[in-house]
Amino acid sequence: MAIKAVKRWKGELRNATSLEYIVFKNVPMRSSDHGDIVDLDIEILERLAATAVIETRVPLRGKEVRFLRKVLGLSYEKFAGPMDLSAATVMKWEKAETQRLHPVNEVAVRTYAAERLGLHVEGAFSKLIGKRTPQVLELKAS
Repeated sequence: MAIKAVKRWKGELRNATSLEYIVFKNVPMRSSDHGDIVDLDIEILERLAATAVIETRVPLRGKEVRFLRKVLGLSYEKFAGPMDLSAATVMKWEKAETQRLHPVNEVAVRTYAAERLGLHVEGAFSKLIGKRTPQVLELKAS
């Protein structure tokens, strides 16, 4: 029986996260008997996207809060606790997917997520508030 060669390439990946504007470029891909698959741990892509949300100052809405919390692997309680918030508050934010957080809450979430991800963010309040949600945020996977 002949061994079938695995085709490998780098491609574009859309809709890999719950954030529709995230587009990954240069993603290692390979063919399989079930179709094309990503040849990279999805957690690497999720962390790359979370880093971009923090560093490019994407405004934080409920959907970004949920995404960051899940990338960090935290329950509502463990995410809310260090910011002295209730789990119900975080749950409320996440349910209001398209509603932007109040600026003070946005700064708290952004700096907390940055710290958990090992990122350095500028300390000035104006540098921590989101600018605008991008139409497309292209991220290079490798």
